[in-house]
Amino acid sequence: MNRLSALQCTSCSMPFSSLPQSAFVETETERDRAHSTFGNEAYAPLSYESTYQAPNETGRKTFFWYRVYCGSLAALYALVATFGLIVAYLQPATNNQSAEESLIMGLIYAILGTIFFAIFLVASILPPKPYNWIVGIVMIAIGMSSCCTWPAVIPLLIYWIKPETREFFGRK
Repeated sequence: MNRLSALQCTSCSMPFSSLPQSAFVETETERDRAHSTFGNEAYAPLSYESTYQAPNETGRKTFFWYRVYCGSLAALYALVATFGLIVAYLQPATNNQSAEESLIMGLIYAILGTIFFAIFLVASILPPKPYNWIVGIVMIAIGMSSCCTWPAVIPLLIYWIKPETREFFGRK
């Protein structure tokens, strides 16, 4: 910040007369309105106003762990689909079920595993947009259906509903 009467920059000694008129921008913030002087001398406003905002760290980390969660479940469902195809192909007959029952069971595992694999794979690559926050709630709710995933899903849900994470996704 330089004094209004300054002819050159106090930091680098660059003369203000050599700058084009477009380099001088007048901004007004709450702080400038409340404290228009520093001590007894008025200071010039900054020559630019930064529009960059630092990313929300809590939201960024939560989104990272959400992607890890979705990727892990996508891999798990890929294994379920593979297992279903193997059972359907081999059709092992046991004491409890026939070969036809093994075929049907294998096909059900393969179909459901493929569907959930695709859902979690797509959810893991979606960008942090307002609609994806709702997609994330649905993906977390699916994970809540199994007590095996609770150690990962419960902390993820707690951080997911925090205002910082909602803000990271552009939701108010």
